[in-house]
This record gives sequence, structure tokens and C-alpha cells, in this order.
Amino acid sequence: MSIQDNFRLAMRRYIYSVSIMSNRDSNDNPNAITVSSVTSISMEPPSILICINKSSKIHDSIVLGSKFCINLLTKDQHELSNICSDDQKHDQRFADQNWNLDNLPFLKNAQANIFCKVDKLSSYHTHTIVIGLVEDANFADTISTLTYVDGDYK
Repeated sequence: MSIQDNFRLAMRRYIYSVSIMSNRDSNDNPNAITVSSVTSISMEPPSILICINKSSKIHDSIVLGSKFCINLLTKDQHELSNICSDDQKHDQRFADQNWNLDNLPFLKNAQANIFCKVDKLSSYHTHTIVIGLVEDANFADTISTLTYVDGDYK
């Protein structure tokens, strides 16, 4: 097997929380994409890191100073995760009644919402590393986080 195959199989052993990153493009259209590479960086200032594939539809709408929300999903939101990870279902992403589309799109029934402003972008081969400054956050009282491991939701 190649190093890429071995690496892919090794990474399938990690357990990831599943989130949807949402934002608006320059024409004020809502965007959403499923992401698993979300990491807190610092508490001073509060900041997070996410990685976005350059081939994704949302990629070009992520610019310095733009706003986005990380919506940490609950265990019952796996279908929405599938929709937001499938380019063929792009037009279905905001059909869910739990989206608040008044301003920056966010899921009202998410496990947590982290509202950010893009502070830094760094290109790395197929992906862009996005560093966001946290501007606000909220969360549900009970913990029921959707996770993903070995190609399946848990």
C-alpha cells in the first residue's frame, strides 16, 4: 500500500466530532459544508482552526474579515451532515427548518454554535487552513455530539 493509503486508514481510527461550517458569500447567499477538522487554538484570544478543501463550493467565500459559524451537530443530525457534504445536494442544504437565516446562517438546534471572523488564511496543497477569531458562542445544556469514526457516524 502507498503512504496515502496507510495514512488514510490510520486516520480512520480517529474519532471526530462533526460540524457544519456556515457563512454567506459576496452575493449574500448562504453556504454550508460539513467539516470534521475543527480545533481550538487559543483562549487568548479565543480562536479556532478549520481546514477547507479548495475544490469545495464554499471555499472562495472564505476571505479575511468574513464571518462564519461552526455548528457542532447532535447525534440526530447525521442526515444534514450527509446533505452538506454532498455537492449533488447543494440546493437542499438550507431546507432544514432549524436554520436561522436572518443574518449569518446557524443551526438553532445544534449542540453548539461558534461565531467567528476569519483572521488568517494559509494555503496548504489541497486545503486552506482557516483561523477564526471567536466572537460569540452558545451551547445546549445536554451533551449529545455527533461523532464520526471509520467511515460511519456514532
